Amino acid sequence: MAIDPFIPGSNSARNNGALFVQMRAQLEDLQRQIGTGKKAETFADLGLDRRTSLDTRSKMATIEGWNKSIEQGDLRIRFMMQSIEGFAKNASDSKVFARSGTYSLNANGQASGQVLATDRLSQSIDMLNVDVGGRYLFSGRSHDVKPVEAFSVIMKDVGSSGPAGVKTLISERQQADAGVGNLGRLTNTLAGSTVTVAREASDPPYGYTIASTSSTSPNITAALAAGPPASASFNVATNPTAGDKITLTLNLPDSTTVDITLEARPASAPGAAETGFVIGASAAATAANLQASVTAALQKQTATSLGVASAMVATRDFFAGSSTNPPLRVPGPSFATATAPPAPSAAGATVIWYKGDDSTAVQARNTANVQVDESQTVAAGARANEQAFREGLTSLVVFATTIFSTSDPNSAARHEAMADRVGTGLSFNNVQSPEHIAIEISAAQSAMKSATERHKISTNFLESARASVEDPNDSEVAAALLAMQTRMQASYQTTSILSKLSLTDYLR
Repeated sequence: MAIDPFIPGSNSARNNGALFVQMRAQLEDLQRQIGTGKKAETFADLGLDRRTSLDTRSKMATIEGWNKSIEQGDLRIRFMMQSIEGFAKNASDSKVFARSGTYSLNANGQASGQVLATDRLSQSIDMLNVDVGGRYLFSGRSHDVKPVEAFSVIMKDVGSSGPAGVKTLISERQQADAGVGNLGRLTNTLAGSTVTVAREASDPPYGYTIASTSSTSPNITAALAAGPPASASFNVATNPTAGDKITLTLNLPDSTTVDITLEARPASAPGAAETGFVIGASAAATAANLQASVTAALQKQTATSLGVASAMVATRDFFAGSSTNPPLRVPGPSFATATAPPAPSAAGATVIWYKGDDSTAVQARNTANVQVDESQTVAAGARANEQAFREGLTSLVVFATTIFSTSDPNSAARHEAMADRVGTGLSFNNVQSPEHIAIEISAAQSAMKSATERHKISTNFLESARASVEDPNDSEVAAALLAMQTRMQASYQTTSILSKLSLTDYLR
């Protein structure tokens, strides 16, 4: 190590040089702060304040992650709400067309409202298959699985190859409910002057069930036997008076009821057999006429109300099916004589319309949770097989698939029965409706909005804390920079003057 010789004034010169270097470094640091807007280049340079800086940045990064999650969840919810609202509108519009007094057929045997219902049914299926970035919104936890089968597959015609579609299930159920002779699995017998209407001996789970019976005539006794099989009897003791009525109330498979009311008429004023019976020459003759009228009335109701009720039940069974819960079908053929209850379809035999997640262990909303805060998640999932969607699709299918004929005397009455049930189904009375789902989804959207507002306030606070330790005060830095420049300029000038000072000048 070399030792510098002692020269008077050399130590002072070295100190001045170090001072100039230090001042230059301070000047450059102030210039850097002005240029970058940061107090330090590294967290280490912040000293003890680095802990505050790192902590606030960590919290802000976490909040940013939640905001991203909320942003993506909100986008999905917007698409879901659009589909739900569209589904509800399709149901509402179809309900308007499915009303009494709209029986006017086109060349294909359908009313104008039915043609529109077909389009709305197709649209509704597309709405339930909506996806965002490849994530299907109505597939529960199976986000990568398209939830609903194609419209053409669901609506396969009877006899088409491959798995049976909904039309086949409707046909099978209608045959099973109508039974042989189209009496709705009832028998109608006459013994003396007593007419007995009873369930078939096998008491199959199809067709009508007898609810009650009554008579306004003191000459005709109505009685109900609970069975099984249940039966209703009408004993004609003596001829009734014209205008007397008997009523047979029947339960239909879709939990609705129908009344068969027959009025006693004089021979001089006969009418339609399905609405009344002629008073004969004797009680036995009157009973025979009553039996014929009961048969005509049952056949008419089978062709109208029962046929539509069967379609509703079969379609509900179809849409109740899923990949883990095959739809119920009538065992057969022969379907008209089936006695075993509907059973789950064999694998591959029936179209599975819903292919998404159908676990009963998790509610539909909980199939897609969005983390919006440290301890808060928002449930924003949905399934296409929720009750509201199934009920809407059921009514739309029955509305769209029922065919009428101007040559069928029961066609207008069948249309009325169909319109009544479809209108009721699309009203979503006492069942989950699309609006119910929309409200639940909206609650999730509202929770996200509240979380976003909280995060905004927290971010502003954290940003202020971060800036207080990382960001310089521009006014203070500018003032310090100006002061430093002035000091350096004065120091340079003084040093320059002193460097030119000689001993002669000093002695002067």
